[in-house]
Amino acid sequence: MADRVANLPCLLEQLRLSETSGDENRTQSDPDHVDFILKTYTVTEVLSELCTEIRKDVPNKAPLLDKSLQIFQQSSTCWLVPDDIDTEALSKQYVAYITSLLSIIQIPEQRPSEEEIVHDEDFANVKEVAPNVLKVICGLLKVLDRNEGSQVEGDSQRLQKLKGMVFKKVAPGIACGCIAFFGAEQPWSNDCCASSAQDTLSLIMRCCNFINESEMLCGSDDSDKVGVFGSILSLLKPSLGRDSWKKNLSTRQVFYWCVVRVARPYLSDYVNSVLPPVLLFLDDHQLENRLLGVDCLQHVLKNTPAAELRWYNRAAVIYDALYATLYSQEPRLVEKAVLCLLDVCAVLEKAPTEEGVPQKASQSDALLRHVLSNMQHEGKIAMRRAYCRHLHLIIQHMGIRCVRHLNRLLRVVYEYLEVYDGPIETARKDILSATKAMIIEAWPRMPHHAQPLAKALLKLVIDMSMDESRTPENVREEICASATECLVLLNRCCKGELAEDMRAVGEEIEISAVKKCVKTVLEDMENP
Repeated sequence: MADRVANLPCLLEQLRLSETSGDENRTQSDPDHVDFILKTYTVTEVLSELCTEIRKDVPNKAPLLDKSLQIFQQSSTCWLVPDDIDTEALSKQYVAYITSLLSIIQIPEQRPSEEEIVHDEDFANVKEVAPNVLKVICGLLKVLDRNEGSQVEGDSQRLQKLKGMVFKKVAPGIACGCIAFFGAEQPWSNDCCASSAQDTLSLIMRCCNFINESEMLCGSDDSDKVGVFGSILSLLKPSLGRDSWKKNLSTRQVFYWCVVRVARPYLSDYVNSVLPPVLLFLDDHQLENRLLGVDCLQHVLKNTPAAELRWYNRAAVIYDALYATLYSQEPRLVEKAVLCLLDVCAVLEKAPTEEGVPQKASQSDALLRHVLSNMQHEGKIAMRRAYCRHLHLIIQHMGIRCVRHLNRLLRVVYEYLEVYDGPIETARKDILSATKAMIIEAWPRMPHHAQPLAKALLKLVIDMSMDESRTPENVREEICASATECLVLLNRCCKGELAEDMRAVGEEIEISAVKKCVKTVLEDMENP
């Protein structure tokens, strides 16, 4: 036995080197070597030596990987699962072999000095070997999942038991390895790697009888299927610490891909494991990492019960972390953070218990106050658009409480209605949406501000009708329609007191858009 095992590494070395020999020699020798190994050595001996060979630091492992796959593809079921070896012990060896294969394509850690700069050349070896490794894993999974009618009943039963053990243990690791290559635009991946990774993940899902990615992660309540999300988090945990997550470039991508596919009610079981890495992303100085953190938090807030988010002040911690991003000058980050903060406010703020009792200032008051303060005199068009984007949602969330900030809100409205911000007029469209929400929510106070607000809206209609810039006609019509709708609502709040002034404006100004606006307001008053 010792001599047989001692000769096996030599045979495997010959298989690895056979790729460099001539075509004639390779054709004659390789099948003989594979057949000899299958007849002479057991599966445990082969698996053990393959793991040893794979761990060796050799420049080209592709030939060995190809020939090792041939060994399993040409093997019989009784060789794969011999009856004299404990199935559990054998499954551990298969798992060890697949794990060693996955270690070949593990994305190398980034050195601290290279945190800001990543070159495609740094991952050339991984991109080159990944498709071949994934092909070998796919081949082995298919071999273990074979269903031949000619199998002996005992061999078939042992194979079914073995593959159940193996698939359950390797699914999390294979999923992590595949997901890391999904983004072909990543420096460590390309189209070939991404395609191979997708095929491999689809195969392991099929082998484990998972219908889709969500079921693979979460499991199913209707059956005994157990998801792998918890196991994936355990695998990723060492790479998601405060001092390690920046060194592992692919880990955050795998983490994000998995988190956003775990929905309610399953996600609440993992909140304690998910939140710490997400807050680290959000606290980083790089924009892409901060955006990744906001996206993860948005998903967590929408898929975790509010009561659980309030436990241990989780929601308050999330609010403070997100609020700090409002000081950023990155439009994309501010836009996403405001929307996410609204969801946190909905969790933190409780409905009033007594009618007629004024509510204390809350988190949404601080949010609106901060946004309005930043909007005033903001000079960058991109930032103006970012602040305007969700202003109407903040007002709708606060309801009548927005009257606390009405004076400042009106000043912002007047300023933003006057300023041109490009052919698409994004800021003006959004500020009109905010104006409409303000009129609806703060209607009891609107009569006190009706005259200046009506003048600002009519001036906007006149400016749009006389605009000779590159603003498209459909954009001008949309803005005029929105301004007219605001004037209709404002007139209703004033119980028709604006009618005479509107009629006078329509008679004095000979502009079709203004006359159309006035006519709409008057008709609404006559036909409520």
